[in-house]
Amino acid sequence: MPPSILKYFDIARLVGAGIKCPACKGTHCQPSRWHSKHEKLGADGYRPYRCEDCTNRFLAAKRAALERTLINAAAGVLLGLGVLIAGDLWFESFNNPKPKRVELASTVPSGKTITSAEAQRQTGDKASGASEDPTELAEKLKKAAEDGDVRAMLQLGRDLASGDKIPKDVEQAAQWMQLAAATGNAEGMFELGSFYRDGVGLAQNSVRAYAWFSRAAAANHLTARQARDELALTMSAEQLEEANILTSPTEPVAKTVRRK
Repeated sequence: MPPSILKYFDIARLVGAGIKCPACKGTHCQPSRWHSKHEKLGADGYRPYRCEDCTNRFLAAKRAALERTLINAAAGVLLGLGVLIAGDLWFESFNNPKPKRVELASTVPSGKTITSAEAQRQTGDKASGASEDPTELAEKLKKAAEDGDVRAMLQLGRDLASGDKIPKDVEQAAQWMQLAAATGNAEGMFELGSFYRDGVGLAQNSVRAYAWFSRAAAANHLTARQARDELALTMSAEQLEEANILTSPTEPVAKTVRRK
């Protein structure tokens, strides 16, 4: 490579670091020879340089040349890393092209084709329009609850208490909540406490509500803990003492509900 082109790859010179000519402030400076031993005497740590721009000859510290070398070496390393990373990304994109998006088509009886998006929308419309009979769903939920599914007990109790999906029956709702709480389920104990607190299907009883809230809180149910503390503000000292006795593990759990 010709010297005239090589100077443009001197990063230190381009950024103005390293050796500079004191006459023209140029950075295109090259090492020069000592003219005599007398010139070299007393110049420890220095060496002569000649500016390629103005031909001025001067002395500069050796560490300036070292600084220039280090800057150029670091720039070369960074440039090499950049080339490697760019090449790796290019090869990766070349070997793993992006897959083309394909619209799946479904054939309908009329012979027309529809895209996958249209087919999904039509399928969703049919599904929403053909919902299962609420009575049949309630029977399935009741069967699962009778087979010991605690989640079914909870859902059946909520549905019976609200009357949204099936006919409202708060007494049966309370019975299913008692069964769910009797299994030690934290949500079931919380719900039963709420039934006692609000008098849903059961006689309103703050003492028993507090006891069930406490048992649910002991099972790490955070809402039950908050409900218990709020309820405690409305109770007398005698009621709290009785509730603490009921909260004891020796207290029998909810009565077993007979299946009809």
